[in-house]
Amino acid sequence: MTPQQPPFGAGSNRRDFMRNGFSSLALVCTFAAQSSLKGAEITRSTAPTSAGRRFKAATPFTPFSRDLPIPPTLSPVSTRQGVDVYAMDIQEGLTEILPGFETPIYGYEGIYPGPTIRARKGRPTIVRQTNKLSFDSNVHLHGGYVPSAHDGHPMDVILPGKSFDYTYPNDQDAAYLWYHDHAHGRTAHTLYYGLVGSYLLSDDREEELGLPTDPEFDIPLTIADHAFNKDGSFRYSENVDLGFRGDTILVNGAVSPRMAVKRRLYRLRLLNASNARSYTLKLGNGRTLLQVASDGGLLEQPVLRSTVLIHPAERIELLVDFRGFRPGSEIVLQNIDGESAGTRNVLRFDVERGGGAEEFKVPRGRMRTIEKLPAPNASRRWDLSLATASGVQWRIADRGYDPERIDVRPRLGTSELWQWHNPSNRIHPMHLHGMLFRIVERSSGVIHPADRSWKDTVGVLAGETVTVQPWFVPYTGRYVFHCHALEHGDKAMMLQLEVER
Repeated sequence: MTPQQPPFGAGSNRRDFMRNGFSSLALVCTFAAQSSLKGAEITRSTAPTSAGRRFKAATPFTPFSRDLPIPPTLSPVSTRQGVDVYAMDIQEGLTEILPGFETPIYGYEGIYPGPTIRARKGRPTIVRQTNKLSFDSNVHLHGGYVPSAHDGHPMDVILPGKSFDYTYPNDQDAAYLWYHDHAHGRTAHTLYYGLVGSYLLSDDREEELGLPTDPEFDIPLTIADHAFNKDGSFRYSENVDLGFRGDTILVNGAVSPRMAVKRRLYRLRLLNASNARSYTLKLGNGRTLLQVASDGGLLEQPVLRSTVLIHPAERIELLVDFRGFRPGSEIVLQNIDGESAGTRNVLRFDVERGGGAEEFKVPRGRMRTIEKLPAPNASRRWDLSLATASGVQWRIADRGYDPERIDVRPRLGTSELWQWHNPSNRIHPMHLHGMLFRIVERSSGVIHPADRSWKDTVGVLAGETVTVQPWFVPYTGRYVFHCHALEHGDKAMMLQLEVER
């Protein structure tokens, strides 16, 4: 059984899963009402009968019943002249997301999420990607300073059976980057079916600050909403207007898992890999979260937050100190915007005894100095709208994507003011390839302190205008900018720029 090849339908061609033992269970993608959340603690409700308890224990959507999976760290196949070389296959796979079921996916190395690459500033990497799928694919290093030929432009694809060596200079500050498929017209499907992975770039500065970098305490968390067919396969239905919305949250490919933590400091790197859903995250009992980084790396100073809003494709890095919790404590991370238990419960932290001597520390005061941008030499307004005259199509400045057209030609080293104007009633997370920007103004109010550092994606709310200042460095060449609500980007909400000398 494999996911259906693009173009996808709502279902898949699937093998008979009678052997899974759940064949008589019509899977409804909601959690059992096994526990109610009350602050930081879980207050277990009493089931009316033992039979009821057994039924609830059997449902594959029971929250916090599975340990958090940690994607493996990929090892180089060779290291030569200061360059780390990796090899990865883009292929079909089967993974157990629901107990007793095998869910077909597309995956880097056949797993979901793909393996984590841990790279270092100033030490280039080459990643040889071999496409073992039956259709075109490619790989975009999201947030990376990458030459245009290696950016994963939507039209630069790897044919089935072929390979491409992506070269990443890693000449930028430490940041949580991620890689994903970007072949035009099918990203909503291929990312949903599993083609995402983490790329963690480190540098001396974050180590000087004492931030956790040991993989045991530095954890990437890929959050995405999904839905399931009754045989355990992913269910997808295209919604060009709203974007796909699932009824079950997965973290690293597990339904609302639990994470055993020691009484010490953890660095949690959150990626919203959902097609279109935004999350407002809150730690149980109103406990605060300390944000230290966003898309483009470290913030100038740590920011204490009671809630964290994260739009599709954004990354947020949090420090959570579990030394203040007693062994046996259960602390729940919730999405307070969830419309059901399946989209509210995100992750539970189970505090264990032990922890040992703390080798990491919470940074105080300034963590970095943000570079000063050159004065903008142009201003542009990009209206975000839905056109329905000849089929449903999202547009930027009343234009849909045309790979033969260059929409803007900024000069290398310059900056401009870009105004994203959103009169629509949908959120548009706008992403710029190959370079970063700063948020200058939001019509909806003051810019949050956590959004004042470097960004590559910004959520433009319904009715809002957001002004950003991109800096066109470090490479010349052709790149794209687009909405990262994946169905919007696939349906033409993408334009093309070329940085010139």
